Amino acid sequence: MVYRRVLLIGLLSLIIAIGVGILFAPVSSLIDRQEHDSHSHGTNADINSLYQNALVFPIPSHFDYDLPLIRVGWTLFRDEGLSSNNSVSCNSCHNLQTNGAEITPVSVGVGGAGSRNSLTVFNAALNYRFFWDGRTNSLKKQMDGPVHAPLEMASSWAAIVDYVASKPEYRTLFDEANILPISADSIQHALVAFQESLLTPNSPFDRYLNGEQYAIDSSAKQGWIAFQKLGCINCHQGQNIGGSLMQRFGYYDNATSDGKKANEKDMGRYLITQQNADKYLFRVASLRNVADTPPYFHDGRTSNLEEAIEIMAKVQLGHAIEPTVINDLSAFLHSLSAPRPQVLEILERE
Repeated sequence: MVYRRVLLIGLLSLIIAIGVGILFAPVSSLIDRQEHDSHSHGTNADINSLYQNALVFPIPSHFDYDLPLIRVGWTLFRDEGLSSNNSVSCNSCHNLQTNGAEITPVSVGVGGAGSRNSLTVFNAALNYRFFWDGRTNSLKKQMDGPVHAPLEMASSWAAIVDYVASKPEYRTLFDEANILPISADSIQHALVAFQESLLTPNSPFDRYLNGEQYAIDSSAKQGWIAFQKLGCINCHQGQNIGGSLMQRFGYYDNATSDGKKANEKDMGRYLITQQNADKYLFRVASLRNVADTPPYFHDGRTSNLEEAIEIMAKVQLGHAIEPTVINDLSAFLHSLSAPRPQVLEILERE
């Protein structure tokens, strides 16, 4: 009898231990180990082998900077002289002092207000798709969009080269970075290098994935479990927890802004390809620092994170989710916030 009681207690202890282990396991026991199509972009090539088959993995904490080259890109990024009327810089829509994006629903360029919300430039180098319609797959190609767009900078690379080459201070910077002569290629090279440096590692969730069991609280852990069980991870995956896939926005609802007529709705990638299969296809946004980058969605329809979660449940999952689950998901998403890119602190102190 005593033996049976001891055996029963032992089995119960083992079950409890296994349950606790599942709840608090950082990555290996919680992540569905599916094959992940990994793309190499910047520091993304140096992924620790532990995460090679994981759907979500942390940003490395240490990487090398080519500071003279990045300094050129940083200066160009903030220079309003690159626009046609000397009033708009890259920084105008991607504020480096705050969250790398803008607090307005849509951005305003030299030609007035645009039609879509500006995405954060922080961690952009980890994306495989760029723009809400996913029209390009590299930072270099992406720059053509805002440079030429009438509503954004309304300029050209030839005009930008003439402007940059006319400034003695730029010649000094390009010389120090060893990228003379000043040309469209060297300007783009510096801007790409700068954007590749805008990484935000060491979020609480990154530390949790790296083994710090108490880096996030129990609500965030429950949110991480719900994030996987609900299927959010099927689209928001990779090192940037999004930014690579194209998905239809509104499987169970057309997901357009309230009150808009059919001919006023943003049809996403269809506007580029004119293919019916691309109607309402949008790039899956990165969720890193998402709590710090409202408003949300391509049209900036809400600045409330919990409301954004409710909208996604309705239009992508087809059902409402409990308030407690929304709170847990919000806690998880807050755990993805990290300090501003370290390189900005270095440049701003100079």
